[in-house]
Amino acid sequence: MKIDIFTTNEIIAIVMELVDKLEVYQLYGFEDESDLNIPKPINDKLENLDSNNYDDFICKCLEIAEEILTIKIGELNELNYCHQEISFLAKNRLNEYIKRS
Repeated sequence: MKIDIFTTNEIIAIVMELVDKLEVYQLYGFEDESDLNIPKPINDKLENLDSNNYDDFICKCLEIAEEILTIKIGELNELNYCHQEISFLAKNRLNEYIKRS
């Protein structure tokens, strides 16, 4: 199965959703176990990954989310910085999942 299926923007959407879930845990002390609130086309791509690739992908996205959580404040400039940082980290850690042009 071809796994280079995500664009950088799709990875940003996934990681930012994971950051939001980590924020809930940090603020309220409980894990948000609900499904990821991401657009259906991205969710469909996640569901098409086999079990090993899915686990690997989500684990790497969570690692990135944990790093991004420390810089996310919510102001526009910080969100732009978060997106830039996710793009950089994704290229290093999720290269095999990123769609090639």
